[in-house]
Amino acid sequence: MSLQNPVFSQTTLQKELRRLIEFKLLTPVFQPIVAVENPRIIGYEALIRGPADSPLHKPDALFAVAHESRLLAALEFACREVSCERFAALNLPGKLFLNMSPLSFTDNQYRDGVTREILQRVGLSAERVVFELTESQPLDELDLLRAASDHFQRQGFAVALDDLGAGYAGLRVWSELCPDYVKIDRHFISGIDKDPVKREFVRAMLDIAHRMGHKAIAEGIETEAEYATLVTMGVEYAQGYFIAHPQALPPTELPPSIAGFAGNSVRRYQDHFTRTVREIVMDSVQVTPTTNAEAVVKMFRADVRLACVPVVDGDIPLGMVSRAEILNIFSRRFAHELHAQKPIRDFISPLSIIVDVGTDLKVVGQLISEDPQQNLSVNFIVCDKSRYLGVGKVRDLLRAITEEKLRVARHSNPLTQLPGNVPLYEWVDHLLLHKKEFVVAYCDINHFKPFNDAFGYSAGDEAILHLSRILCDSVDMTCDFVGHVGGDDFILVFGSADWQPRCEQILIRFAEASRQFLPPDSTEYWSADRQGQRQKFGALTLAIGCVSPDLEFCKTHHQVSQLLAEAKHSAKMQGGNNLFHSRRRKPPVASQD
Repeated sequence: MSLQNPVFSQTTLQKELRRLIEFKLLTPVFQPIVAVENPRIIGYEALIRGPADSPLHKPDALFAVAHESRLLAALEFACREVSCERFAALNLPGKLFLNMSPLSFTDNQYRDGVTREILQRVGLSAERVVFELTESQPLDELDLLRAASDHFQRQGFAVALDDLGAGYAGLRVWSELCPDYVKIDRHFISGIDKDPVKREFVRAMLDIAHRMGHKAIAEGIETEAEYATLVTMGVEYAQGYFIAHPQALPPTELPPSIAGFAGNSVRRYQDHFTRTVREIVMDSVQVTPTTNAEAVVKMFRADVRLACVPVVDGDIPLGMVSRAEILNIFSRRFAHELHAQKPIRDFISPLSIIVDVGTDLKVVGQLISEDPQQNLSVNFIVCDKSRYLGVGKVRDLLRAITEEKLRVARHSNPLTQLPGNVPLYEWVDHLLLHKKEFVVAYCDINHFKPFNDAFGYSAGDEAILHLSRILCDSVDMTCDFVGHVGGDDFILVFGSADWQPRCEQILIRFAEASRQFLPPDSTEYWSADRQGQRQKFGALTLAIGCVSPDLEFCKTHHQVSQLLAEAKHSAKMQGGNNLFHSRRRKPPVASQD
């Protein structure tokens, strides 16, 4: 029923609201929030509905009347109580996300300690509750948001900033509150698979969240295409109708659409040049093959920004009509009389490029740049299983490839040009996510600092470069990874089954080469150790510590790093050119969401 109906006066609505609060005639519904990596339900957001026959059935009407009646705190307490009771009664897994308006702090009905009393009565711990704070008012509400956040975090609750990007203060609120979770507003999620601008905004939000250690939740996901796009972008947590609608009896297991998603072809992590056309595809005006040429010419003349138009027969793409090509034809004498009524299929550019949505950006870039006849102003058509999906702009393609090259350069070691920590972590997480068996080897030169001090940085750099060449020659580049994580430290990620003989060969080759690093006829030299004491040192040796992570227990590269650090330490303790394979495969402590 509409609140505009004159039958329902403000007094009537306030009376109805008091009745709902007093008798707790409020129904909680729960919408699951899932972890994208290793898909599972991590919690539920509680939402409220009034009785179906009440003018306050819909939450917007319910909370609007509460705000106007100064009953916001009383309503929120009632909502909180029925939500906690029902959540506990259903024995739902994970965390309970509760909505909270900071304005209720100014309500004369507000009373501290109510939530603790409710949780104690229903048997829930504070650690399982997350309060969602919405920044939806002008900047003068910032103090209320800060007060609410501090209040809940002091009591052991987690805090989420809801509708990130939809309010007035945006990044300022985020930076000042430092919440545990940030929920990216549905405006940025809706149609993100077709909107490169939204992808850039979300990518920036994710980057900030990762750097600050906050967990990002994409909410309002309604289609598989949106979900797939967010997966490739690295979103950690997801919520929306595509996963499940809010329900009084919500699912406790993932629906097949999500549970089976980890095994599909969408890449979760992006290695060098594995970004796909999906990231830049966008909607475009299109025409049917029987559209007459005159109509398309008018389209181009009416919109100077239109560089080309795809021709699509049903959902099958035929090619692209170029603005420059067709306007050139129609600029000739008698062109209108000759061509105006011809079907536009006759004017499709012979240089049209059609690619699948899963094609690597690098491959498309090569298709375009390697053809000297290619018109760089003509966009390319993107299809999904031969069905038209949209277009990709050459400008966006080149920018994405350039960004990827810069990213690779930024995360590569300047001396060896080998990938550093970030690509290494992405690769390990990728293997863990897809449960692919692997072995990680930490290679560290023993007594490198005394050698560097004795013979200079150029000699040290030459030793590092020589080791990098040995490592690269000793792995299978189709399935192994070589990373240079700083100084004389290298990490190998072996997909090769014969990793152990490869490591032994590395030790043999380094032992042969290390004698060449010393001056002729010298086998020893004097230098200071790490404690500053002078002593004799011999030729450089290499310690290799290896780990075979247990894929059932190791979920992130952080856990693998813990195991690897111990293996490296054991290898170095044994001294000399030594390979140590740790028997420990499980992380010391399982990580918690």
